[in-house]
Amino acid sequence: MDRDPPGARGARTVETRTPRQGVLHEAEIVASALSIIERDGVEGLTMRRLSQSLGVSLGATYKHVATKDDLLRLVTAELYTRVLAADTPDADWRPRLRSFLLRMHEVVGTCRGLAAHLAAHADDPVTARLYYPLHAALTQAGFTPAGADRVLRTLFFYTSGALLTPASDPARERAAADFAAGLDMVLDGVAHALPAEGDPAS
Repeated sequence: MDRDPPGARGARTVETRTPRQGVLHEAEIVASALSIIERDGVEGLTMRRLSQSLGVSLGATYKHVATKDDLLRLVTAELYTRVLAADTPDADWRPRLRSFLLRMHEVVGTCRGLAAHLAAHADDPVTARLYYPLHAALTQAGFTPAGADRVLRTLFFYTSGALLTPASDPARERAAADFAAGLDMVLDGVAHALPAEGDPAS
């Protein structure tokens, strides 16, 4: 049975809606889950609290989402959709990757604790939605497929690492600037490696 984490009952609040009528839609479930995560982090999200927020019974929620992992997969898909909306397919590989990862840092950074979940589920098919467009951009720029894999692993490790240590609200602007500066350094290294990667003899 899904239970609130220790201390959640007095420490956190949930906006409970009047019992609703009608069909429950996936978009509502995801929006409500995101609202809880943005307020209380992934740890604060439980199926019971989600049901209270939606104004439905716990059983009704389970009919739509079987487990918390399934729920987080839906949340991840929504966040990745927001990240992909900022993609610029016609741009050169470097500004494209830079804007993409800055957007990822911004979007995922609003959800405390989600970066750890994403890192633990890096092989989830949902992640492929981010991987393949960027991999194609790198191979078109001259990287070998294996080289593009290495670049993306490096970039995602850097981004994930930055997200694993979220900044408090007062320091968030500084953290975003530090992330952008570090990203530029990583991309400098990627650009330096490009000629060697693009050489068929390498």
